Amino acid sequence: MKKENDEITNLFRSRLNDVEVPVRDGFWEELNQGLATCHHRRLMFFRLTAAASVLLVLAASSAAFWYFSPKEDLEEAFTQIAVANGGTLDGDVVKQVTQPVQHAPILPKKMSRQLAAYTPAVKEDNDSVSVTVSMSFSFSVNSTVRQHNNPMNHVANEAWQNKESVQQTGTSVEQESTRAVLTESARSRSWALKMALGSSLPAGKYQMPVLGQLTVERQLTKHLAIESGLRYSYIDGGQKGLHYIGIPLQMNVTLAKTNKMNLYALVGGVADKCIAGAANNNFKNEPIQLAVMGGVGVGYKLNDKVALFAEPTVVHHFRTDSKQETVRTERPTNVNLICGVRMTY
Repeated sequence: MKKENDEITNLFRSRLNDVEVPVRDGFWEELNQGLATCHHRRLMFFRLTAAASVLLVLAASSAAFWYFSPKEDLEEAFTQIAVANGGTLDGDVVKQVTQPVQHAPILPKKMSRQLAAYTPAVKEDNDSVSVTVSMSFSFSVNSTVRQHNNPMNHVANEAWQNKESVQQTGTSVEQESTRAVLTESARSRSWALKMALGSSLPAGKYQMPVLGQLTVERQLTKHLAIESGLRYSYIDGGQKGLHYIGIPLQMNVTLAKTNKMNLYALVGGVADKCIAGAANNNFKNEPIQLAVMGGVGVGYKLNDKVALFAEPTVVHHFRTDSKQETVRTERPTNVNLICGVRMTY
């Protein structure tokens, strides 16, 4: 049987010697990936086994320590500590018993106890011996005891407490009055009067307009204010000038503020009406001209009530049915610069 197996083995060796079998594409990559996965799993298994072994050893050692620990000795030690500190042991809880502390009377520094003249005098005679002993004590009465026993001290203490309460009440009243004054001052300074002059950029043959306005500003919140008033405008109309009266309305939003400087953004509009200079100033020939504006403003405080300000803005004027040609018809969107004085009251 063994001989036949050897013959079969030799036959296969002779037939399959130097035989090459083609391998499909990606075979070696898949083999390497499979080997890496197998190695990773084996490594994770070893790590989990080591962690479980460590946890098992810790649990066994903790159980052995708890089982073989001297519980009676520990309980006796805790009982002695609790009793030494003035408490009692109730199961696993130490109850502290607090006893009232009796303070010894504090004696003044002048108190002295003199033990003097304790000098035995011995006289030797032939028949007798005499011994002389003299002792003297001096005490000073505790002033604290007198204070507790004297009813006038209670009156003095009550008077002192009443004095402190009166002082605290006076301080609180002063604080409230100061706060009320500051609130009234801030409330009274929520209004401001603004006077300003300004101009716009010229366009073509037209000269620069002249603007003058008087407005009142009302502070609504800490960062928001509304402003309105009257504006006068002189505009070059070619051969003659035109005079306008307008009502501006704008809202100011504070962006940044310091002790001296104030930066704010403004947005609003203005309605202008020609009152002089045109051939016919009625509403049909010279209707109301509306405009919108937006820009920024900066203010500089000279003192608590007076400040200087400048407001560069971009203004767009809407066209009307007026036949008069002005800088506003030549350039509807223009840049204005207004500077003036702001007074709070």
